Amino acid sequence: MAELIAGIDLGTTNSEISFFIDGKIVLVPIDGDPVMPSCVGIDPSGKLIVGRSARNQMVSYPESTIVSIKRKMGNDVQVTLGDKSLSPEEVSAIILRQLKNKAEEYLRQPVNKAVITVPAFFQDHQRQATLEAGKLAGLDVVRIINEPTAASVAYEADHSINQKILVYDLGGGTFDVSLVSVENGVVEVMSSHGDTHLGGDDFDDCIIEHLLKHIKEKHAGFSGNKKIRQRLWKAAEIAKRELSDNPFARVREEFITDSIHLDIEISRDEYESMIMPLLQKTLDCIHSCLRDAGKVPGDIDRIILVGGSTRTPLVHLLIEQTLGKTPQYEINPDLIVSMGAAAHGAVIGGASAHSILVDITPFSFGTSAVDFEDGRPNFDKFVPVIKRNTPLPASKTEAFATMVDGQEHVEVNIYQGESESASSNTFIGEFTIKGLSDIPAPNAILLNLELDLNGMLKVTATEKSTGLSKTVIMDTRKPQGSKNTRMSEELFSELAGVKEIFENPDQSSDEKLDSPESAPDDNELILRAKNLRKRAEKLFGSNVNEEDAEELKDLLEKSREAIASGQTELLEQYTTSLEDLIFYLED
Repeated sequence: MAELIAGIDLGTTNSEISFFIDGKIVLVPIDGDPVMPSCVGIDPSGKLIVGRSARNQMVSYPESTIVSIKRKMGNDVQVTLGDKSLSPEEVSAIILRQLKNKAEEYLRQPVNKAVITVPAFFQDHQRQATLEAGKLAGLDVVRIINEPTAASVAYEADHSINQKILVYDLGGGTFDVSLVSVENGVVEVMSSHGDTHLGGDDFDDCIIEHLLKHIKEKHAGFSGNKKIRQRLWKAAEIAKRELSDNPFARVREEFITDSIHLDIEISRDEYESMIMPLLQKTLDCIHSCLRDAGKVPGDIDRIILVGGSTRTPLVHLLIEQTLGKTPQYEINPDLIVSMGAAAHGAVIGGASAHSILVDITPFSFGTSAVDFEDGRPNFDKFVPVIKRNTPLPASKTEAFATMVDGQEHVEVNIYQGESESASSNTFIGEFTIKGLSDIPAPNAILLNLELDLNGMLKVTATEKSTGLSKTVIMDTRKPQGSKNTRMSEELFSELAGVKEIFENPDQSSDEKLDSPESAPDDNELILRAKNLRKRAEKLFGSNVNEEDAEELKDLLEKSREAIASGQTELLEQYTTSLEDLIFYLED
């Protein structure tokens, strides 16, 4: 008998849990609905609430409700719930635990293992955060797979027809597009592209800004606070859904303030003009995806729509105009990802396999190295070791060499991205291999990167002549200095009055990245500067304008130079300036 493994779609707006039982997919209803809002809150009595009840209080108690936490996954931020500060992983764990509990009630048996889906374009630290959330929720996460991959599995369970499928996945907070090849029972993701901050939430924001502009034009001096924005958010979401089926939507909200009422009609044409720039980004991603795979629109056999935001009629029209083929959405786009994850979980659990799943990494992983260009050293050269679109699991090794005779140690810096400049990519982590042989340069150093099926990275540096090596698991869930926490059972009872919700786990024997044994004052400053660098590098992929980006790059370069030259006072000055700028840009 196949082992019971859940398929979970941990979504920005909604989450679902499914199982493959007796040859068919079983969707677990949560409070009578197959989808559960990805919301967590504290009700007026101080009780923890999850799902629909939390979403229902969003307008009345926005300060006591958390939504769209998926967009913060893997970031070094905290959100407030009651009198507690929680990480995105901990909030996601509450959502996952609720799904687990409801599934156990429905199936009347324990649920211990799960396949959890993530956007194909999720970076390593976001995948690590998802894995951690599963562990905190009491789940053994046997696999993390990409959402478009799961969707293709759900659509073609037997994979009897060889074809190329484009999966267009537009959810509440993220967008992915993947080209999937199905040949002789093998499902292979050929290429992926996307945007982890593009989805239905942004459509809502467009309508909210439209409503606020309308109010401000009629009422001078009006400024919307958080509670007003939440009221408008609810109205915007209703209008968005209505415009999927109707040419007009009426928004009526009484007593926005004591004297202001809102009554406005929005046409579908107006709405489509608001979201057109966002949808154009998705079309750009489609072209990049096809270009990476070396394919053209005529090579596509089927187009599958995934995610609730694909219900927007303009999405269908633009895809058909761009690719010359009508997209399919026979399976509920909100449920298809969870269903595919359940099907894949069944195969892992021992059910007969209809297909072999081959996933890819959507990013390149590599290291920085010194490269000589026109006789001058370039200290910021990025050398990819595992290249984007490589099938998983992957293990690749490249040879490097020391530059100085008798060099005793080498610092290894790992990055993720496609830029030839290491500093323009996403910094993953660093470590040092010490005790190298006292021999003339070049002393060969082999760098091996292993990326598993969950997209987790292991890095090994080896001195070729002696076999001296060092291996580090790149754990990007928490930037250095943050507190790693484990969730206790009390979190799922009443939150008010509980003195300690989280406790420290036992220290792992594995070496963690960037974990110095001691931290004197200067080292603490350097560590602080490096943590800021990691936060800053994440901002380059967001909507930072050119002027701010240049200022950020300049401060980062000055910070590096101050560290290299040991100028502590200058480093303190640059670090303070970086903190101020990052705080402004992250706001």
